[in-house]
Amino acid sequence: MNAKRFKELHMKFLGNVDDPSRSWFQKIITERHRDRWFLRVLPPLKGLDVLDLCGGYGMFGAYLKSVRELSFNYTCLDKDKLRIDLGPEYFKTFNLKPQRFILHNISNPLPTPPNRFDMVWLFGWCSSFFNCIKLFREVSRVLKPKGRFIFNMARAGGYKTKYSRKGLLELLKKTNFNVLKLDKIPNGVDFGVVAIKSNN
Repeated sequence: MNAKRFKELHMKFLGNVDDPSRSWFQKIITERHRDRWFLRVLPPLKGLDVLDLCGGYGMFGAYLKSVRELSFNYTCLDKDKLRIDLGPEYFKTFNLKPQRFILHNISNPLPTPPNRFDMVWLFGWCSSFFNCIKLFREVSRVLKPKGRFIFNMARAGGYKTKYSRKGLLELLKKTNFNVLKLDKIPNGVDFGVVAIKSNN
């Protein structure tokens, strides 16, 4: 399936879903600076266990499994029951085997055992929405040794974030991460971060 066909099916699916968040999803994955950055920094996924925080319908997972034809185990968390309920149906739209969808608010401890995942994603969020130290410690807990945490965070001055570049580096160090990459995404809003769980 190519990207054009993916978009056509995606829009058709959204047309049948009564979801007020639909307008946000109209910006398909390949059309946004943040998501192009994500695709550039994404390491090989074959055989990995991936956790997508605030994953909605599992859009990133569906894209990578259908268009990119990548093989990995995917778990999606979201606090919106409608999205979680429709996530498996969304995967079926692309003839994909349904993955794990879990109803969960990530302000609470993550519902998985320690050292469970090879990679955690978190996209489309602002640092003012969460207790970042608490959340990042939870991400570190559920990642395997040397596991990767890939996420975006609004830069200082955008969306009332409380972290500058220096502050973000200090936060990651406090929560047991070493930073591999910290970029200014050219959308004027976000930092893009690739961090690896340290051995400490």
